[in-house]
Amino acid sequence: MEKIDITERSFICGVCQKADYVECYQSKVSKGTITLEACLSALLFEPKWITFLYKLRNLMVKPFGLDTNMESKKDLNAQKGEKFSFFNVLERSEQEILLFADDKHLEAWLSLQYEVNQDTYIVKLSTVVKFHNLMGRVYFSIIKPFHYLIVRNMLARICNQ
Repeated sequence: MEKIDITERSFICGVCQKADYVECYQSKVSKGTITLEACLSALLFEPKWITFLYKLRNLMVKPFGLDTNMESKKDLNAQKGEKFSFFNVLERSEQEILLFADDKHLEAWLSLQYEVNQDTYIVKLSTVVKFHNLMGRVYFSIIKPFHYLIVRNMLARICNQ
């Protein structure tokens, strides 16, 4: 897994200019076949440690009035205007999906994209965050180390299917 810049070909590139936080990680896979649906399926899988972190997060943010409804729609074919997990689908193509979530403290965009380069697949997971207020900055500074672990775990699951 390596950290890279977000490419101009990505749907998420258009929201980067108003962002407070931008990251993109990629991994390469030289075996099997990657599809967007397979990538999304890997995103939905939650190991027990991630489920625990979400539950802990919900306990901590509930007194501040932040959204704790993590109920998710698991439709791997969710299209623009529909829900995937707790995100809204903003854009979708054969090789990329752009997801969005908004709450009192911040807005977050997540792009999952893959490219084919000869017989190698390059899978990219990008995150863009815009803070609404101080609570957003504090919240994100607390979850940022865990965010990295979750992103790394998601990319590893996608690439090891």
